[in-house]
Amino acid sequence: MILGIDATNIRSGGGLTHLKEILLNAEPKQYDFQKVIVWSNNETLAMLPDYPWLHKETHKWLNTSFLFSFLFQILLLSKIAIVEKCDLLFIPGSTFLGNFQNIVSMSQNMLPFEKEESSRFPGWKSRFRFKLLSFTQGRTFKKSHGVIFLTRYAKDYISNSIGLKNDSLVIPHGINLSFLNEPKVQKEISDFSVENPYKLLYVSIITVYKHQWNVAEAILRLRKEGYPITLELVGGYTLESLVRLQGILKNDTESCIVYNGQIPYENLEKIYKSADGFIFASSCENMPIILIEAMTSGLPIASSNMGPMPEVLGEAGFYFNPLKTNEIYLVIKQMMDSVELRAKKSLESYNKSINYTWKDCSEKTFEYLSKTAKHL
Repeated sequence: MILGIDATNIRSGGGLTHLKEILLNAEPKQYDFQKVIVWSNNETLAMLPDYPWLHKETHKWLNTSFLFSFLFQILLLSKIAIVEKCDLLFIPGSTFLGNFQNIVSMSQNMLPFEKEESSRFPGWKSRFRFKLLSFTQGRTFKKSHGVIFLTRYAKDYISNSIGLKNDSLVIPHGINLSFLNEPKVQKEISDFSVENPYKLLYVSIITVYKHQWNVAEAILRLRKEGYPITLELVGGYTLESLVRLQGILKNDTESCIVYNGQIPYENLEKIYKSADGFIFASSCENMPIILIEAMTSGLPIASSNMGPMPEVLGEAGFYFNPLKTNEIYLVIKQMMDSVELRAKKSLESYNKSINYTWKDCSEKTFEYLSKTAKHL
């Protein structure tokens, strides 16, 4: 069999990491795929591994704007896939508007479907984009012979939202093993000081559904009460959310909150390993890979109780409503005050994180694609 992969809209972020890792760990011939063809731009294709069975194809339209990549997908890709005798076309980018019939798609974004979350964005262009994506992705999922979801939460929510009755499967992403770090011996809060503070870390883009300003308010309140805690924020930003965060940081008279901006991915493991605890206050996720990175790094975690976070973290988290600053404050305080709970939960989350491997993700993905192709 021949497998085609439509990566025409994959250029960066988690989508690119997923594509690269499932191919890097793949042994497609075990699943009766003699050839795998990937269509994308030159930059994305250069990030993919080189194997005899992997054929990387591009086109001049794929190396310009997203508009031309979209037109390539609609007007040309189906015809090319037929000429190449593809038995199945895999759509990891969620949207496919071509007329090739034998497709399996994948969901990697909840924002188009959680209207309450997408409505947090102040700009009409962002809201319109999510509405458009909900239509195109929903249409793609409905016409697919199979759909891959990253969490049970995403599968149930999206299936109910669009009335999806197609065959589907949950296959979580894997984790980079460089983050592996056994939990530290937890210390009493009295062992920390202003000079040697408890370092809380939050890695995420500063945007409307990540609620960094609520976390910052909680930290400032704890400092006023004498807790020797600092907060390090790492990630890019959207302007309106950065302005909102800066409004809170004006009250940080002790400089206990630091925003370090975007940090190269290869440097993140050092940031995790230097922290004492982690906080994740997102209210919308498909699969929170950042949360799993923190779990793998052996950190005690205070987490949002929304979305798939309880599914991923299980009983190993200190949970709060990310929309309520007082809850965030109380949960961080509980985490700091209880050395026994910190030790217990950090070990539990670390052990749970070891189950998320790219090898397992790749094997399950190719097994599902092969099974689907054989039943067409």
